[in-house]
Amino acid sequence: MPGGEAAPFGNAMKLLVIEDDPSLAQGLRAGLVEAGFAVDVAGRIADAVAACRINAYDLIVLDLGLPDGDGREFLHALRERSTATPVLILTARGTITDRVETLNAGADDYLQKPFAFPELVARIRALLRRPASVLPPILRAGGLEFDPGRGEVRCQGAPINLTVKEAAVLEYLLRCRGQLVTRTMLIEHCWDDSYDGLSNLVDVHIGRLRRKIENAACGCAIRTVRGAGFVFEELG
Repeated sequence: MPGGEAAPFGNAMKLLVIEDDPSLAQGLRAGLVEAGFAVDVAGRIADAVAACRINAYDLIVLDLGLPDGDGREFLHALRERSTATPVLILTARGTITDRVETLNAGADDYLQKPFAFPELVARIRALLRRPASVLPPILRAGGLEFDPGRGEVRCQGAPINLTVKEAAVLEYLLRCRGQLVTRTMLIEHCWDDSYDGLSNLVDVHIGRLRRKIENAACGCAIRTVRGAGFVFEELG
């Protein structure tokens, strides 16, 4: 968050917003980035298909009325490939028939425009929480506890203030605890497609996060594997 404020909650999740209205698309992107997500935007089905070939998204927000076809065409193609990525429909269409047909086509949730942004974020969180065996409610390592839903990071009960991006990086590292996480993996899950691959942003955020964890003496650390990436591990 601006000014290094504490993150409202952690996500370590990458979203694709498919919306052809430029002002709404950018407004959604800005709000979701502020909420801690990495967000790509596509204005056409063709652009969305191309984006999905390059990136693995954790959730898709999909409009139905798109310039090159109905959003349900994209949804149908997605499910035909047995892709289980959660899809939240965000559309002006609100008849019962629209909702039923779209949910039957494979959508996971349906929100009609106009909408309240906090409700959109809450629905996204709910969809991302569904596979509880994969996404435990509280992430722990050593004396560190991270509650993604509340955005609370604590060490031995004392709070640790993280920025939104630091929280996203920490969450992903915790979910991959003990495993090698490459810079590419972090970029794909914690940054959007505006990330400059030549920059050292990943290392900068890792360095700041490492110092905060070390200063808190949490009994865990981020170990750098030279030329490969990082491993989050418990000490002792």
